[in-house]
Amino acid sequence: MAAGVFLLIAAVLFAGMLPLVMPLGLAAGGVLETGQIAPTRWWLAGSIAVALYGLASWRMGARARRWWLGVLVGGMVSAVLLFGWRGARDQPEFGARGALSGAGTVGLISALPLFWAEGAGPGGAMTGTEGGGRSPLVDLLKPRAVDHIDAASLRGLDSLVLAQPRLLQPAELVAFDAWVRGGGRAVIFADPLLAWPSELPLGDPRRPPLTSLLDPLMLHWGLALAPVREGGGGVERRMLGTGHVVMLAGASRFLPLGKTACALEEDGLMALCRIGKGRVRLIADADVLDDRLWLADPDHPGRREAHASDIISLLAGWAADPLAPPRDTAPRRVTNDAALIAALRWGLLAGLGWAGLGWFGLHGPFARKSAKNTT
Repeated sequence: MAAGVFLLIAAVLFAGMLPLVMPLGLAAGGVLETGQIAPTRWWLAGSIAVALYGLASWRMGARARRWWLGVLVGGMVSAVLLFGWRGARDQPEFGARGALSGAGTVGLISALPLFWAEGAGPGGAMTGTEGGGRSPLVDLLKPRAVDHIDAASLRGLDSLVLAQPRLLQPAELVAFDAWVRGGGRAVIFADPLLAWPSELPLGDPRRPPLTSLLDPLMLHWGLALAPVREGGGGVERRMLGTGHVVMLAGASRFLPLGKTACALEEDGLMALCRIGKGRVRLIADADVLDDRLWLADPDHPGRREAHASDIISLLAGWAADPLAPPRDTAPRRVTNDAALIAALRWGLLAGLGWAGLGWFGLHGPFARKSAKNTT
């Protein structure tokens, strides 16, 4: 029975790695997909393990059944808790500073298919004839689409998000720079090597630009966007200094050019700038917005349990204040592959220890001595 209990504990532990499912609206599994290691991820596997134990132990004596059930439950709880502790032990700690003010009215200008599916126009998206395909980020921020930057389109905006936009005309760049210097808030995603999958042919005007077209603006602010390092075009899971995770693809870094009002963070992945009275955050990757990289369950885009990245909460905070730290704490996540392997080892050792104690409690010398005394 000890071997069977250990196998059940091990099966429960590994079940948390399986793809995410959400029966009854509760997340189970999906640790490999999302990196999240909340103990509730194992509730479904634990329930099944208890049910299987009940079926397998119906011929045992009442005392032995209760004993091994306690061992099984204790082993599962210990294995999961040790897994969570070891897996996220090296995650940076970040305490929430309290709620920030709301982002207000947010504008969004982008060539990426965020408002509707690629190739669909506004009319098709609204009528449903061409499919929706709207990004969860749009549902969160509820931004106002901005097609052309000028004083009229910027009027009434509290912040503006630029995500791999089309080529902006000089007059648009001047209007945007003046708006920022007057106190505007902006978040800019500039990608030198966009990996966003597209079925549109090269040269199609509906296709997002493969590289950032904001070099004149960044040069004016004393920044340059470095080319992607050789071999750096793949998907990368990066844990930020605050413990939050972003999923990148072909990410680059910013370089200062002479005197600049910008400070670099996260090894140049981000640049935080004070431009006049305005505040700007630049991110050297636009694929970070692609929900195909970080949404484990498309049926639950609004549930944080289904997110392998914290970009939704991060962007909400950046829109409110581009220079402020994140507005909330990051969920506990496995920090890296080495931490995952170590966590599994600790969990299996806990299960083995409980199974051994269970056998020793029923068959060890103290148990035999107690049985003799009772007779």
